[in-house]
Amino acid sequence: MSDITENPVENTISENTIVEKYLVFTVREKRYALLSKTISEVAALEKVFPLPLVPDYVRGIINRYSVPYALIDLSFLLFNDISNARKVIVLKEDVDKLALLIDDVVDIADLPSDKLMKIEQEETALVGSVNAFFEWKDYHVFCIEIGELVSRIKQDFEQKES
Repeated sequence: MSDITENPVENTISENTIVEKYLVFTVREKRYALLSKTISEVAALEKVFPLPLVPDYVRGIINRYSVPYALIDLSFLLFNDISNARKVIVLKEDVDKLALLIDDVVDIADLPSDKLMKIEQEETALVGSVNAFFEWKDYHVFCIEIGELVSRIKQDFEQKES
């Protein structure tokens, strides 16, 4: 019988290296990742209820178990191009009531924290929201910093109101 317990979100390789799980997904054939601990579920896109007077990248509201989530079109946010995607990443409610429209889920990557490489802000379309990347299966995977993304969305809503 083993005395080793395993946490599915965080494991340690050595005493100083923390491994975290990232959901790897695609938007316009580019790979992005979110920390899995910020995600509630991945689901098929169903009915979208449009909203007036919102930023262009907000497609409307979706209903998940009687809870409304603002649907954010990552393709529009990243590339200024409306997506025909049919999958959503629903964030945990303690993060915010947001769902992100994506093309597809690729995999889950276990990543040691020392493998994340910082990005200079001018190199990314989502200034502040994509601040790191990692190499994974011969691809650059860009990490979306969900706190920064939520801040940007809230700021855009406040500007729309004024």
